[in-house]
Amino acid sequence: MTGQPMVGVGMPAALHLEAFGREVNAAFGHFPYLVGTAAIGKQWRDVDVRLILPDDEFESLFPAVDPSRPDGRWGLLCAAISELARQRTGLPVDFQIQRMSFANERYPGPRLALGLYDRNGQ
Repeated sequence: MTGQPMVGVGMPAALHLEAFGREVNAAFGHFPYLVGTAAIGKQWRDVDVRLILPDDEFESLFPAVDPSRPDGRWGLLCAAISELARQRTGLPVDFQIQRMSFANERYPGPRLALGLYDRNGQ
């Protein structure tokens, strides 16, 4: 686990969410974060997971994307990864890839890193 309790997500879903975080890190080189209501309380309608990429990495993946108007590639990739996360975790995951400057500007809430450690503490 991350060392931080995942407030709104119970076991074993939390273990599956941590494993998903490791998969995202393996693919992108950055850990995703649990954000939103699932990061702060027990009542939530979906589980918000965000992959926050440095601006230059985001721009290399989505060169034509305006932070306020994501394009089709961004939307399809986020939807596909959301669905994969739902299948892997059994949770209603809303996954998005965000540009770091945009995320820091607009979303100051808590961020709990997913996938830092497996259940054996490695």
